[in-house]
Order: sequence, then C-alpha cells, then structure tokens
Amino acid sequence: MRRLFYRFSDQAVYYRYFSRIKTMPHGKMQEYVNVDYRRAMSIVGIVHEKGMDRIIAEGRYVRLADRPYADTAFLVDEAYQGKGISTFLLNMLIRIAREQGGIEGFRADVLLDNKSMLRVFEKTPFPLRAIVSEGAYEIVISFAEKDATDEVRRLEEEKLNK
Repeated sequence: MRRLFYRFSDQAVYYRYFSRIKTMPHGKMQEYVNVDYRRAMSIVGIVHEKGMDRIIAEGRYVRLADRPYADTAFLVDEAYQGKGISTFLLNMLIRIAREQGGIEGFRADVLLDNKSMLRVFEKTPFPLRAIVSEGAYEIVISFAEKDATDEVRRLEEEKLNK
C-alpha cells in the first residue's frame, strides 16, 4: 500500500485525500493494512509482474458510527485508471455490504473536477444523489430509494445547521 501511494501524482493524491500529502505516516498506513472487518472492508487489486505481486488498486468502505451508511473511497494506480477497476471494486463492495447487512448505502466525497470518479459512482445500479458543498460532491448511494432521499435530506439539514 505504501508503494502504491508513492507512485501517485500530486493530483491523484489530492483527488483521494483532498489535500497535498507528500508522505504517508506509518500510523495512517496501519489503518489501511490492519482492517477491522466489523466496521470496514478493504479490497485490493493485484497484478503479478516480474515474479512479484504488486497492489495496483484499493477500494474500501468504513461504517459510519451515527447512521447505517458507510464512507467509501478508492485508489487506482494511474497506469491502470480508466479500465473499470474502480467500478468493479465499487460493485464488489456493494455486494459485500449487502450480504453482511447493517449497511443501507454508501456515501462519498468527490471533488467537483474529479469527473472520472463521479462517473464510477454514476454507474452503480442504485439511485445516486449528489449535493454540491465546499468544492465537492457529497454522494449518497442508497440500496433503497427512500433511504437515499432521507440521507440527502439529513445532509442538507446538517449544512443548514452549520
């Protein structure tokens, strides 16, 4: 995972972390590699090159503490972007979340100019709602339409109360 991070351009890091990060601290990396599967799921994509396995992608969700949704995010090696890997990972994460139960949908923050990531979320077979806030889309994907509407309403009310 550390090697994957250091292969990214500044723009790719910004799209994923919403800030310019030059190093990945050991403590933060531990969150990626020591997954508590009761509250999170992480799936990696691996290629076998020159006799070694190399991580080229990661998709994850983390359950939110205060509601039955999970935050989701993706990293794909820039050499492998545009090949459907994030879409595949998203669909796999949806399937796992639904099988495990207790998660009614996903949410994600996507920067306004990150059109490729927005397209990934638009391909989901479930209704997608997006609210523009502070230079990013707050995306809600509900596994049931009514829940998506309720989650969007909750996000809008939360913004009004800030």
